[in-house]
Amino acid sequence: MRALSAMFDIDPARLRFTARTAIAACLALVIGTLIGLDHPQWAAMTVWITALPTQGQRLERSLARVVGTIAGALAGVGLMVLAGNDPLGIIIGLLLWLGLCSGIGNLITGPASYVSLLAGYSAAMVALLGYGHESSLLLLAIDRIATICLGGAVGTIVALAFSPKPQPVDISKRVKTVMCECLDHIVAGASDKAERTRLILEITALDENLDIASAGSIGVRRKARDIRSLLSALTELLLDTQSPSHPSPEGARMTPLEQNDIPERLQLMADELEADKPYQANLLKALAPLWQRANRTAATIGPVADRHRLPLPHHDWIGARYAAFRSMSAVAATGLVWILTGWALGPYMVMGAAIMTSVFSTFPNPGLQMRWVVGGSISGALAAVLAHLFILPMAGSVTIAALLTMPLILLGMFVMAHRRVGLAGMEYNLIYLLMMNPTVPADPELGHVLLQASAVLLGPVSAYLAFVALPVDTRRRLDFVIRLMVHELTAIAGGAFDKPGRHLHWRMRIYHRLVTLVRWSERSGNGGDFAVNGGMGTLLIGNSLHAIRNMMEEPDVDAGSKRALRATLLSVAHLSRKPDRVVRAFKRAAAKLQATYPQDASRLSETAALVAANQDFFRRAG
Repeated sequence: MRALSAMFDIDPARLRFTARTAIAACLALVIGTLIGLDHPQWAAMTVWITALPTQGQRLERSLARVVGTIAGALAGVGLMVLAGNDPLGIIIGLLLWLGLCSGIGNLITGPASYVSLLAGYSAAMVALLGYGHESSLLLLAIDRIATICLGGAVGTIVALAFSPKPQPVDISKRVKTVMCECLDHIVAGASDKAERTRLILEITALDENLDIASAGSIGVRRKARDIRSLLSALTELLLDTQSPSHPSPEGARMTPLEQNDIPERLQLMADELEADKPYQANLLKALAPLWQRANRTAATIGPVADRHRLPLPHHDWIGARYAAFRSMSAVAATGLVWILTGWALGPYMVMGAAIMTSVFSTFPNPGLQMRWVVGGSISGALAAVLAHLFILPMAGSVTIAALLTMPLILLGMFVMAHRRVGLAGMEYNLIYLLMMNPTVPADPELGHVLLQASAVLLGPVSAYLAFVALPVDTRRRLDFVIRLMVHELTAIAGGAFDKPGRHLHWRMRIYHRLVTLVRWSERSGNGGDFAVNGGMGTLLIGNSLHAIRNMMEEPDVDAGSKRALRATLLSVAHLSRKPDRVVRAFKRAAAKLQATYPQDASRLSETAALVAANQDFFRRAG
């Protein structure tokens, strides 16, 4: 087996995974055929789509697929009822629905994102495949839901029965280690910027592990919020806390085994900072109850009675708008071709564009991946053409037809396990199955089969062109986050966050955005320092702007100082284009305040230094 894998450049571990998936897909196809479903190949497609490494992730994806399919099928039926048999009405309805679902799917995260995306293109499938068959539209929607449920059930059962048990993620140990290392960093003086960056990267990695550990369990996902609240507070501590002027001795360092001493250590550190840094002291005191809840949850993943504030999540509004407009553009372009030509197979083309622009919109580099998608689609379509012409005509019943399609399904497991062309494997399987509805007698007419293949392939091609026209990748996603952060700084300068509660919400969201920023920065090759330093600069600018807004209301501040402060607020509008202008404004304001408000002047000088050191970061928002 190893020699064969080496000869064909196949990953043995991945081959075992794809082999189980391929067998489950064949089983779902046979069961769907035997029980009389009209499109049993959709059940096999579901098995491939919900194939994920861990059992929890597969179960979560399967449940999300069922919910999204039901919502999409009902929307598709409703659209057809409203539009009747008018292609223009169908396209306009799909534009609105798909744009909404794609936008929401990119705005939220987790299983809910997949539900939204699936609801969008499931409606497209029901409406487009039901065009011209209004009398059987409801049956088509029911068939769609039944096949998805069947595929999800078969895939999950096979995974539970034959997949290896996942390696446990020792969340408890990692939480203790991160907590102790963060406190050691503060005790040691908090001067090592490389160590601070490493710790924030550790927090980011632990946040990602929580997604894996809680997959498939709504209860565990909810209880993991205890740990995320602690991680958010630790991030705030790393960015905000000014350490004691004299670092504690080396003997004061902690190890993960000493986690019972953490509450006492937090109190001692808070007492040391109480006089000079009351805000940082309060941060340390607030960590104690968060640590106790997180430690208890990490050890047992059991219920906790206490309720506490969670960090406000980052929402990628810019990426969501891009995704919505991209899906709408692709459907509009293919729909226009369908309407103008009256092509009978036009709905397949529109359906492919709707599916591809929705599914791949959340991928890190969809433009690059779509190249493999197009290649895999061509391979799958060619395989389906060969099966229609030479294999299906040999079938004497639909059951035999389903069995005869299996060899080329099984071939897909080798394609997906290949180290170089594996990205094309999934699309090979899906396009092949999409065209392989086992029917008897088969229609081996070459012209019709080629036209069907062409219509199916035009969907991925149009989706690829949409991603070329409106590109998105890890670098752009990083820019989106930075742009949102800078936009909020402008809003703070304009007074949108003057209320204490609003400013607190902004601070909490910054910590969550920092985790997102670090992820995209690492994937785009900028490194963790770029994200951490830029995030720290953003936080300090926001706090300084909030302080300036408060100072502008104080009657004791002289007119000259207020003019300098007002100029500083106005300069933030140029942060992404001329950050040096913002630096000069903060420095001038600091000079004005130096004599009467030395502490505030020091804050503004520190802000100016951070902006000057991270100008490349802020220019990314331009």
